[in-house]
Amino acid sequence: MAAVCVCAAVTGCGQTQEEETMSEVIPVQVAQPEAGELTLSNEFVGTVSPQESVYVVSMVSAEVTSQNVAVGDVVEAGQELCKLDSESAELQLASAQAQYDNAVAGANAAQIGYDVAQAQYEGTVAQLDAQMWGQKNLQLYQLQAQEEGIQANIDSLNGQKEDLAKQRSDAQSLTDQLKANSEKMQNTYILMQNMVTAFDNADSSTTKTAALTAYGSVLSGYAKEIYGTEIEYTEANFDEATELAKAMLNNAKEAQSQAAAALAQAQSGLSSIDQGEEQLDSALAEANRGLQQAETVMNITRDQVYADTQKVVDANKKTAELNLESVEANVASAQIGMESAQLAIDSAQYQLDMYTLKAPIGGVIEAVNVKEHDFATPSSPAYIISNKDTMTVTFYVSEGIRNTLTVGQKVNVDRNGKLYDAAITEIGSMLDQNTGLFAVKACVSTPDESLLTGCSVKVTADTYSQGGVLLIPYDAVYYDDSQSYVYVAVNGVAERRDIETGIFDEQTITVLSGLTTEDQLITSWSANLREGAQVAVQAQKDAGDEEQEEPQA
Repeated sequence: MAAVCVCAAVTGCGQTQEEETMSEVIPVQVAQPEAGELTLSNEFVGTVSPQESVYVVSMVSAEVTSQNVAVGDVVEAGQELCKLDSESAELQLASAQAQYDNAVAGANAAQIGYDVAQAQYEGTVAQLDAQMWGQKNLQLYQLQAQEEGIQANIDSLNGQKEDLAKQRSDAQSLTDQLKANSEKMQNTYILMQNMVTAFDNADSSTTKTAALTAYGSVLSGYAKEIYGTEIEYTEANFDEATELAKAMLNNAKEAQSQAAAALAQAQSGLSSIDQGEEQLDSALAEANRGLQQAETVMNITRDQVYADTQKVVDANKKTAELNLESVEANVASAQIGMESAQLAIDSAQYQLDMYTLKAPIGGVIEAVNVKEHDFATPSSPAYIISNKDTMTVTFYVSEGIRNTLTVGQKVNVDRNGKLYDAAITEIGSMLDQNTGLFAVKACVSTPDESLLTGCSVKVTADTYSQGGVLLIPYDAVYYDDSQSYVYVAVNGVAERRDIETGIFDEQTITVLSGLTTEDQLITSWSANLREGAQVAVQAQKDAGDEEQEEPQA
């Protein structure tokens, strides 16, 4: 009984206290929602890189003979970076120059021959005209002179034919040598292809051993030529053997290409000589015909009357004209040969220029991947040059944030507390496979030495924004499961209002519906605050009033 009484007493006291609490007037502070706009900022981690950066790659595989720059050097566009071993290219240029000199000599000789032929033609025409108005004896004398001139021309053409035959013999020997060399280079290239294929397809210990057994001695011999030391290639250094095999394939391919080009050039020269022989034969045949015609004319002149002389004169003029046109064709052919030889020089000079690497842009040397006596190859960049007048910051964002950004939008870049102004220049339209995000690039137009290539920075950008909404304190919002609500003071009573919220930051949240600017929003917190509670709105005090107010005793 005593225990029951005690429990009843305790229960009665609790009910009394709860009734007193329910009837207690809760002092609250209120504020009216304000119409406005809320903009959120997000921070991202970005990476700095130059806006303009180029890779300088050698177009040929060759040994580096001189190195002129180092990492950190500032270079100008066109400045020489390094030189490669260009002996083969220089020989090719010298060969092309020699052929050009021969072509020039041939063109000069053809021009001289044309000048002689022109003089002969003019003399022949003068002689023929004189025949028409002179005596028959004078005509016979002139015909005799013409016959002797033609004979001299025949003798000259025969001499040229002998010289050209010797040139053809020399050119044929050279062509045969180059053809044999080209076939050798082709066989070597095929061998290198088979070797690289064997190494690329070697995916087990057995196939690797087979590849090394078949080509190990070839690799060791090549390594000795390059490094001066014979290297034994085993499964342990199989990757190194594979890379050397690929380098040998590239060199074999280049050698095969050069051999084929030299053979084609030699064959072209041989063809030009054959054409020259054909032209000489044609000219010689034409000269012999002219000689026969001259002899015939002389015989006719002796036996026929003066009236028939006119026909002979006209025929001789035509013959002289045809002979001059033939020689003129030789000049044109020689000129074409000289132009072809000039193209060969230009091509060889272009090849030689590839053995000198130059800076395509002005900037700072970021990386140097070759050194003296190393091999530069087209498979990897020899230098990286960056123009750091303008730097780019790349950062990654989600799809939702991407859709809030615009090109030209201002962002802030923070590097160890130092701030830089930047603007968005590019917004990615494809997901990055590594991050699953979209890449965004911003340009820093006034960088300094603190913005190093590859360093990380903090990027701050305005993202989500809502305007034409009500702004209230974030702490004034309560949640009942997923339903957000607030309390407003209405005639001294707390009234719950369900609201629809939008974006928010640490202090403010937006309200899309459920409140007006006339509502008295309760912003203070109380454990007893609930629907229907009695509230008393307290006057707002600023910090100065609170400091001056003296506590009551």
